[in-house]
Amino acid sequence: MGCLPVPLIALLGFAIGYVVDGRTGSVWGGGIGLLVGLVLAAILLRAMRRANRR
Repeated sequence: MGCLPVPLIALLGFAIGYVVDGRTGSVWGGGIGLLVGLVLAAILLRAMRRANRR
């Protein structure tokens, strides 16, 4: 569950980038989506670890 946002948000970024600027935009959108997905996954895992300590 912690890694699920990574491919989903990367694909969403790819789609938005493609709509905005074609092939070049899809590469940028996919990269940004991948980065956002990794950050969200890290935040989720950190929150789960904190909840487990209590």
